Amino acid sequence: MDPGIVRRPPFGTNPSVGERGSDTRRRVLASALELFAEVPYPEARVEQITERAGCSRPAFYQYFSSKEDVFWTLATELGEEMVALADGLGPVGPDEEGLAQLTAWVDDFMALHERWAPVFAAFPEVTRGDRATVSRTGSIADHSARRLVGAFGLPRTAANQRTASSLVGVLIRCSFYAEAAPEGMSRRPLVLGVARLVHRVLGGPVEGVNFKRDRTSGRRRVRIVAPVQPTGADGLRARGEATRRRLLAAGAEVLPRRGYHDVRVDDIVEVAGVSHGTFYRYFQGKDDFFRALGEEASGPLIDLIERLDLDGTDAELRAWLDEWFAAYEAHGGIISTWQDMQTSPELRDFSLQVAASVFTRLEKLLDQRDFGHPQVAASMLLALLERAPYRVHTLGFSKRDAEMDSTALILRRGFLGREG
Repeated sequence: MDPGIVRRPPFGTNPSVGERGSDTRRRVLASALELFAEVPYPEARVEQITERAGCSRPAFYQYFSSKEDVFWTLATELGEEMVALADGLGPVGPDEEGLAQLTAWVDDFMALHERWAPVFAAFPEVTRGDRATVSRTGSIADHSARRLVGAFGLPRTAANQRTASSLVGVLIRCSFYAEAAPEGMSRRPLVLGVARLVHRVLGGPVEGVNFKRDRTSGRRRVRIVAPVQPTGADGLRARGEATRRRLLAAGAEVLPRRGYHDVRVDDIVEVAGVSHGTFYRYFQGKDDFFRALGEEASGPLIDLIERLDLDGTDAELRAWLDEWFAAYEAHGGIISTWQDMQTSPELRDFSLQVAASVFTRLEKLLDQRDFGHPQVAASMLLALLERAPYRVHTLGFSKRDAEMDSTALILRRGFLGREG
């Protein structure tokens, strides 16, 4: 019996929980984790949790006040495991032995992420608009970053901590990618790629250890997936196009505040100052509307990817990052809810096409290097470019200029194998 587990008042005169009560509580938590993996968090209900757990609603409320209470109990357990994993990372040297230790740690992290994937996935929705909670939970990822800095024997400067935090963000995002891979596909190549990336950035490029110039650049023909073509605006007169754009601007304003699942057509037309009839004159429904918003967001980002030149000067790379962060800021509400906007086959197909269009461009760019696997590197670069502005504009974890400094360093060391 865990003395830390008690019944919520006013359930019974004795709040202590015996073995049977502890078992019920564990079943509720396990059932909730299963449910959150199958159903979008906003749509999950207490009744579904209790049905899976084989307990009554009164039994549920003996231990938890709500679905949100269950989520935060799971999130707390996840946080404790993340802290324990970070604390287990020993010194990482510049040699093969150090890289092997780091690789094992990255593999353990991705395994932990897979076990707790529903909690990671629901986190943005649960904490939307709650900067205080986001900041508190962000300290767990920062703890992992501090352990990385210490493991490499680096000075505990703000710049080193920020770079390590950015790398933890890449690791988290790549863990999502590993889980989204086709069934039966090993995550091993991505584990090795992330471990070598972290080792290059924090330990410095060491040829023959964390990268090997062992292939001819540009040897493959990468098939570029065409960008999504905008739909639905053809044939509109100037006044109609202005109204349509006012609706889209209203959606971009409402979406970051409420999230995809909670946004209603009522919210959009109220902000736009038009009627429901006007909305349905331009869009078939909510999914059609959010596809149009996605098209608005993806176009500028794909155009920027086309212009990324990793061999450019530091000033040119910095100027590109400035444009990238600005584009994310303009469309961040859409991008940060991208995964939620997949409630229909049409939206899922659209999202996959956008991702493939960006990914293949990054793959072609990285195929020009003379080391590394272009597909693995493209996954890591996509993670970096997604997470860096997200940390600034959505989470508020970092300032823009400082985050661009860290991103530029990771690009030079991690993706080009250069010092500096």
